[in-house]
Amino acid sequence: MKKRVNALLTLILLMMMTIILASPNLMVKSILNTNLKVQPQENTFCTNTTSVGHPFVVSIIAENIPSDNKMFGWEFILNWTPGLINCTLETINYGYWPAYLGPWIPYPIDNIKGEYHQSLTGRTPSTPVSGTYWLVNLTFQIVQAPVKGGTLISNLTLQHAPGYTAYCLVNSDGDEIPHAYTHGIYKYISPREELEEIALSVSPSAIMNPSLIPGETFEVNITAAEAAYLHGFSLGLAYNATIIECTDVQEGDLLQGFGTTTMAYSIDNIAGETLASVNLTAPEAEASGSGILVKLTFQVKDTGDSSIHFFDVFLYDHLLAPLIYTTNDGYFNNVLMPVIYVYPPVIIDPSMKPSDEFQITINVANVSNLYDFEFTLLYDTKVLNGLGLIVYPFKNSTFFDLEFSLNDPQGRIWVKVQYYPPAEPLTAIDPVTLVKIFFQIQSYGGTPLDLTDTSLSDYYGNLMTHIAKDGFVSNLRRDVAIIEIKSEYNEIYKGWVDKINVTAKNLGDIAETFNVTLFCNNNKIGEQQINGLAPNATKVLTFQFSTLQDWLKPCHNYTLSAKASQLPYELNVTNNQLIDGQIHIKLMGDINGDTYVNATDAIIIGWAFGSRLGDPRWNPNADLNQDGYINAKDVIILGINFGAHCMP
Repeated sequence: MKKRVNALLTLILLMMMTIILASPNLMVKSILNTNLKVQPQENTFCTNTTSVGHPFVVSIIAENIPSDNKMFGWEFILNWTPGLINCTLETINYGYWPAYLGPWIPYPIDNIKGEYHQSLTGRTPSTPVSGTYWLVNLTFQIVQAPVKGGTLISNLTLQHAPGYTAYCLVNSDGDEIPHAYTHGIYKYISPREELEEIALSVSPSAIMNPSLIPGETFEVNITAAEAAYLHGFSLGLAYNATIIECTDVQEGDLLQGFGTTTMAYSIDNIAGETLASVNLTAPEAEASGSGILVKLTFQVKDTGDSSIHFFDVFLYDHLLAPLIYTTNDGYFNNVLMPVIYVYPPVIIDPSMKPSDEFQITINVANVSNLYDFEFTLLYDTKVLNGLGLIVYPFKNSTFFDLEFSLNDPQGRIWVKVQYYPPAEPLTAIDPVTLVKIFFQIQSYGGTPLDLTDTSLSDYYGNLMTHIAKDGFVSNLRRDVAIIEIKSEYNEIYKGWVDKINVTAKNLGDIAETFNVTLFCNNNKIGEQQINGLAPNATKVLTFQFSTLQDWLKPCHNYTLSAKASQLPYELNVTNNQLIDGQIHIKLMGDINGDTYVNATDAIIIGWAFGSRLGDPRWNPNADLNQDGYINAKDVIILGINFGAHCMP
């Protein structure tokens, strides 16, 4: 019967070989399912970031070993160009076979030949394995630098050892397992001398046009200025896909002027991302100068605004060395809402004292054909005194009428300006100052600068819908801080409850109400509120921290931190958070904290047996159930965990 089975297997194998020889595609498919590869495949370094002597590691991985043809041994050779890199260390994975034979090559590294040769086999009671495993990690060291502007390249080539037909993996019958090879490559690049940054821009930089309604299209160019040694590029552009969508990408003229090119692009209008890449096809061709890289067509979907933002940009020379660059994003807006606002919008300066003076401006932006304006500014006279104002004419025109009043007792400033021909109306996207207003500090405090009753009108007297934005001034300091975190235990058993005190302090000038949150390794433990904490006062909050959470594991250290919520107009927020202290989660029963639950701990609990809280023999670490008594209950808990220890 055994001979019949063997004969049948031989016949099946012959049939399979016949099918494979008759159908090369089937052979490729079979081989490609299993792979012996160098990982990472590309190992590229540059002299400006990596020096000679730098180590790097590659792994030799056997992946997708079939379950019907499992691996029970391997032998392979890896070759590289000698003199460029040296192999300094092999680390073999012995973990997939509990019992093994080898490694069989006593001196596997030959840096003179540029060769590594090694083999390992399993033995009973180990069994053959399937799946994916790393076989060897090889540490290399860079030993030679390229000339300036040059590149040193070495293939990392896998091959079978002498005596093998074509492959490096073998099964338990000693037969080779068919597999593909994925080789690696090493490159050491010396960039050219430092070049000027290539300036990438979206052109025009801003498209702000209310007539671009849904369905309309517009174009932008991605330009490069002062390019040098440019062989190719890839870049991404992100945009708000609810407002605009990209419909087409065309290559620009910059690279085309230096030879034939290839281009690829993809558009994802769900994510709002378009990717484009172009490179010169001649291996050593490079472009220089300024021009257009790509042209994009967008279609408007809705009203609103969107940035056109660069991401994942890579510019490179013919050696694939990266080129330095800067980016200037673009902007689209088909709303173009005029705005009049206080600038700066917030002034918080505790150094300002009574009698000090400061100034603010009333600005406009996103206006078209503005000819007249009017506003009222209100403020708290207990804090500020209004001193005066200056009007800045459009384009230095003198053809306007000015009306204003400064009623300081009421805290009210009113300004009205009307232009008349031949004055030209104002069209501006960027901010333009209309009026500068001067104030004096009256006393300590804070006040809104309430910009109200505003009016903007065009050349024909038509009112313009607009936005008005207020300001705020304060010479009070608002600052809260976490100054201490104190845990009841530095070491604690899994399942115990830790009492953690967090101390907060008000470093500001007024009473504050804020929240304090306690974290352990970025996991939220709890949150409490402090109400009306007086200036320079402290408050201690106690948090109960249960160590029963699943993410807390014995034998590990965990970091405590606490954070106070940010106050309105709080400038210094660096002290709102404090990282302070660690707790160690011990194995239950590891009384002496040596990472083992053993006889030493049993002796310690024996010394304290029968004691209670307050007794001379009392040992809190031996009260394993935290009931205030050290008795048989604690001994049972220790016994359950006896023999446990932390793995290194």
